[in-house]
Amino acid sequence: MSTRKSSRYRRAAQQLAPAERPLVLLELAHALLPEPMCFVNDNQDVLSRGRLYLSSKFEFTWPDDQEGRTPAAALSIGNISGGVGAFFERTHGGRGSVITALQIMRSAPDFIEDELTLDLRNVEVTTKAVTGQLGYDDILNKAAVAYTYRPETAPGLF
Repeated sequence: MSTRKSSRYRRAAQQLAPAERPLVLLELAHALLPEPMCFVNDNQDVLSRGRLYLSSKFEFTWPDDQEGRTPAAALSIGNISGGVGAFFERTHGGRGSVITALQIMRSAPDFIEDELTLDLRNVEVTTKAVTGQLGYDDILNKAAVAYTYRPETAPGLF
């Protein structure tokens, strides 16, 4: 679903050297966290919709659209203080973690330009960074039932 973009965002997207660039906000949610962990890829903290996003160095690659594959994204968060890495070690790789990526303009932090929610998988924790892959389960290409009845597997039914 496409979201409505502000005129500031559209202008910045068309300029080679815009005065203001979109910021990416990340929310890391997990059942064991009372509140999502919130990060912004900037050198200053940002307050958006009443939630404080802590400045952090991370690399977020938006999902691609390759034919025959489910969209996949990548994430790498700096593990300088060790807090993010400790969370993933406590949760055995963060199984069940969900990442929400939001795009905003600093001049209008409460207006969400773009939003995407993905499952976090294949997490690797090092002393420098926490990396992982983001995507959806490919449920459309899975069998609908666990067992299929065919003449070879259940001859009494046919």
